[in-house]
This record gives sequence, structure tokens and C-alpha cells, in this order.
Amino acid sequence: MCWGLFKIYLLIIHQRKMKWWALVAVLLLIPDDQYVDGSRILFISAIASKSHKGFFTAVIDKLAKEGHQITIVSPYKPTKEKENVHEIVLSNVDITSLAQNVFEGDTMSGAKAIMTIAPKMCSDALGRKEVQELLNEKYDIGMLSIFLSDCFLSLFHRMEIPVIQISPTGPIGPIGALAGLPTFPSFVTNAFLQSFHPLTFTDRMLNALTDTVSTAAVEHVILPNMDTECRLQGLCPANMPSLNELKKNATVMFVNSVRYMESPPRPSMASIVYVGGIHCHEAKALPEDLEKWVAGAGEDGFIFFSLGSVVKPSTMPEEYRKVLVKVFGSLKQRVLWKWDTDTMEDLPRNVRLEKWLPQQDILGDPRLKVFITHGGALSTQESIYHSTPVIGLPVLADQMTNMAEVQNQGWGRMLKWRELTFEVLRDTIHTVITDEKLRAEVKRRSSLMRDTPQDLGQLVNYWVDYVIKHNGAHHLKSPFLTMPWYEIYNVDVWLTIAGVLLLLLLLVLKLFLMCLRCLTSRFKEKHD
Repeated sequence: MCWGLFKIYLLIIHQRKMKWWALVAVLLLIPDDQYVDGSRILFISAIASKSHKGFFTAVIDKLAKEGHQITIVSPYKPTKEKENVHEIVLSNVDITSLAQNVFEGDTMSGAKAIMTIAPKMCSDALGRKEVQELLNEKYDIGMLSIFLSDCFLSLFHRMEIPVIQISPTGPIGPIGALAGLPTFPSFVTNAFLQSFHPLTFTDRMLNALTDTVSTAAVEHVILPNMDTECRLQGLCPANMPSLNELKKNATVMFVNSVRYMESPPRPSMASIVYVGGIHCHEAKALPEDLEKWVAGAGEDGFIFFSLGSVVKPSTMPEEYRKVLVKVFGSLKQRVLWKWDTDTMEDLPRNVRLEKWLPQQDILGDPRLKVFITHGGALSTQESIYHSTPVIGLPVLADQMTNMAEVQNQGWGRMLKWRELTFEVLRDTIHTVITDEKLRAEVKRRSSLMRDTPQDLGQLVNYWVDYVIKHNGAHHLKSPFLTMPWYEIYNVDVWLTIAGVLLLLLLLVLKLFLMCLRCLTSRFKEKHD
């Protein structure tokens, strides 16, 4: 109630002409249950990439704005202090060095390395003194990243608080399964594959196998190994349920996906809350120096190129850098290039290097012609939000799939680094800039994304309050979580039906043969 009264007090200060009797009327008319004090939230993202934290930070900011007190545990230092947010930084838990990109070799080897080291890395992080001291604190609810931080479920279990899971991707494959969502590989493609609906028989076969293997890897390899490591280190009590069981107790999941933009549309559950694009915001004016530079481009406008926050651009092979420099120098547009060093020897006059840039302010600038991007999930969503067509040069993880989907949807193009040449890149830039159909498609998608039934900040706050109010909201738990796979998809039912039909067919066939033999026998007797 204190927070509600404080907001009314601020309103009075702002509206100085408000009479005392008006305040009394407001207090009498608003029911007591409308005043909700901010809750204490423990947010865990122990193993994550910088892009994950970008999404999580947007969710945290919305909660903090409404008065919730948030403690966040993550491997990355905050860029600035924020009101109602306390950060605990876990040093030496950064997985960036393990996440190999296309410049360094096989991207799958990096993923395997992360999966292998994750159980010990998670338990080591859980055992930190500053983390264990959190047990002395009182929290109302926990929020946990679904990305390899599952050993922290033991912390929430000991605190006896409800948990909301949060995913930096959409509810597909094993992520959807963890939220109690049945998988439909017949038309919902796995994030590891670059195939799109309608799927061929081969696509559906690969999709089903990939879904099965990835889900089994999570449930029968990664989580059990993490559980074993946690118990060996004495961080998970002996009488604690398994991490697999605890994970299924977290009924509500926030996912980084825009539900009404999923293609094709797919089933969902009441417990899955879609908050994709929550980090997007309207563009602000560019810094004065950058504004002058952009204005100097005139009617030709400018191009923005960024490989995100994980990969160092200077690590790219020299052959690729030279192609980029040659192409950029041949364009009539100016090029704003996010680069991690101050200078470049052969830098063309129309190209500007910057170590950090206000990406959304740039994407929302009407003078921007095209965004050349690595294709991360957040950058892809921001591009849609700001109606910016893209050219994708993916470097790791899900970026290949993201950009293949963009090209399939018709609002951008994807290029592969090994196929990068002067002609290919220059022609692609020209096509994307001049293709009116492509630009119309990204504007259409931007309109869809912005047309939301509820503000995402309000949605996040509603569900956090809901889970606290209803003691974990276990009534939303999907039966999918406890049913064997053959019951979920009625395999036993259809096998029984098929068996009965087969038995009937055999009986009919047997009767037919009996009748045939009988007729044959009579025919022989008649002619004998």
C-alpha cells in the first residue's frame, strides 16, 4: 500500500492544483487490493552470453520500474547502476571464449565444449560465497534463465519460493518441452535446422530426430550430470528432488518470441508468456557528432554494419575484411562500421569506425538504407521493430537459422562468409536498398510487432505478481510434463486401433478363404 500512496503523493506534487478532498476521494474509491508493494525478486543467469543479458535486462528494467526489488546474479558487469536493482557479478564464468564462430572453426565444437563444462561451471558458480549468502535473504520469487543455470534450482528449493523460467529464445524443441508444450516437428522446425514450412518428408524426419535427440540430451544427460555434480559438491541437499523434477515445478516461462509473428502459427500453453521485443524502444536523436556525419551523407543515406557484442570484428580473416573495405569504398552511401579498434589503415573516406553505437537510435533513423548484421535474435527483432531491411552475415549459434528465416520471410538476405566476394556483396546491398517489395514486407512486419494487446512491461509485472499471489501457479502446469510420450501422442491408442483393424482384416480374410475352400469343394463334388 505504501508504494500506491507514494505514487499518489507524486501525482499531487505534479498536479499542484489538486484539492485535498480530491485526494480523499481517490483513496476511498481505489480498493485496498490495488495497492501492491514491490516484491523481492532473485534473478539468476549464471551462465549466459552478453546477448542473453540484453534480453534479461529489459525484463528486469520493467520490473524495477514498478517498484520490485531485484537481485541479479550474472557473469557480466552492469553498464550503470539502476534503482531497485542490485547485481552480483560472477567472475570467470564468461562462456564467450568457448563459443566458437565461423572465423575460428567449427561452431558445433564450441557448443559441445559449453555443454560438457556446464555442470561443473554451474555448481562452481552456485558455491560462490556471495551466492550462498543469498540464503540469508528473504525473496518472494525466483527467476531463472533456462540456459545451463539449472543447478540454481536447488537455491530456490531451499528458499521455498516459486520460480519463473525465462528463455532468451522462443518455445521450440526442448525449451517448449520444459514448459509443458507438446512438440510438433511436422511443421515447427528445430532451431538447429534451416528448413521451413511446408516441410518435405526428409525435413520432417530430420526435424523429429533432432527434436528427440536435443530433448533427450537435456533431460537425460545435461540435467542429470548437473544434478550429480551439485550433490558431489554438497550444494544440493540429499533429500532434494532431482533437478529434472524441480525444473518441471516451474510452471510459468517468459520467452523471447512474438507469438502472433511466429511462422507458421503454432500451439501454446497458458503458462508460456511471450515477451519478445520487450527490449525494443523508439529511436532517440543521434549524438551531435554522429548526427552531423549522417546528415553529411545527403539523400544517399548511410549503411550500418555490426557483428554484435560477442565476436570481435578484428578477428575476421583478412580476406573478408578486404572485401568489405573494397565494397564499402565503392558505395555512394556512407558506412557506419562497429569495430573494436580505433583505426584501420586502408579505411575508405566514406566509412566511419566506432567501438560502441546506440543501435536502436541508428536503426530508427529514416536515413538508414540497410543494416548489415550478424543476425542475433535481439538485432533481428530490433530491425523488424524499426522497419529496417537487413543483410545477414551470421557467425555463430542460432544466427544462421535467424537469417535463413529472414530471407525466407522476404525482408532481408543472407550471405555466407565463405561465399563473400566483391560482386556478391555489392549486388546484394544494391538489391536490398532498391527492392520496394522487400521494404514493404519489413514495414508490414513492424506494424504487426507493434500492434500488441498489452504493454509488455505490464505483462511481465502482471505474471510475476500472479505467480507470487497463487503460490507458484501450479494449476497452470501442463499434464505433458508427467505423461509418457506414447500417451501424449496417443501412440498406444493408434497401435491398438491398428491392431484391431488388422485382426478384423485377418478374420475377414480367413472367412473369405473358408468360403472359397467351401465353394471349391462343392464345385469339385459336383463335377466328380
